[in-house]
Amino acid sequence: MVQSVGKSSSDATGSTRTSKPILPPCTPDHIVSLDCEMVGCGSKGRISALGRCSIVNYHGEIIYDSYVKPILPVTDYRTKWSGIKRKHLSDAIPFSEAKKLIKHHLTGKYIVGHDLKNDFSALKFTPHPLLIKDTSKCLALRHIAGLPEQQKPSLRTLTGQIFGKVIQSSSHCSIEDAKAALMLYKKVEDHWDNKNNPFLNDSYWIDVKR
Repeated sequence: MVQSVGKSSSDATGSTRTSKPILPPCTPDHIVSLDCEMVGCGSKGRISALGRCSIVNYHGEIIYDSYVKPILPVTDYRTKWSGIKRKHLSDAIPFSEAKKLIKHHLTGKYIVGHDLKNDFSALKFTPHPLLIKDTSKCLALRHIAGLPEQQKPSLRTLTGQIFGKVIQSSSHCSIEDAKAALMLYKKVEDHWDNKNNPFLNDSYWIDVKR
């Protein structure tokens, strides 16, 4: 759990100041890697909804992996990218149940992943920004991969450039992607929270409903 020190207070201008949070130790026991696959709902499948969620621990061991049935009817399985087919969701766990289980595994943990804003939006879950380790925002990884700072790389590109490993050779697999993001995080883990390194600032806040 993320706790706060003291209470909120107001300064001389009347602005509210929030107490600094107490974060869990950034140790292997408190680090997980997340990836989600989406399907399309609504008209022409334009609404992205959670179709599968995978979570691995620091050692790459699967601690959660499940297909998820969206609240809205699926109109596009996006199989070419998601790897999800109609049969996978026929008896899948409903979103409301899946969210509770997923939140249980994520709460109070540092969450590694690539371009996580999409995953959190689909999960309708907003972790504290200081708990997010998003490899898509880490400029140090772009440097190691020999990519321009202003170019936001895909997970496939970073993994290929840094490790020479090919992922997503056909459709995506959320377990494979979660493990790939974890590999990338470990590559720069020792320097990730170095406040003197301007290339490692990955904190951000995503305004989605819980």
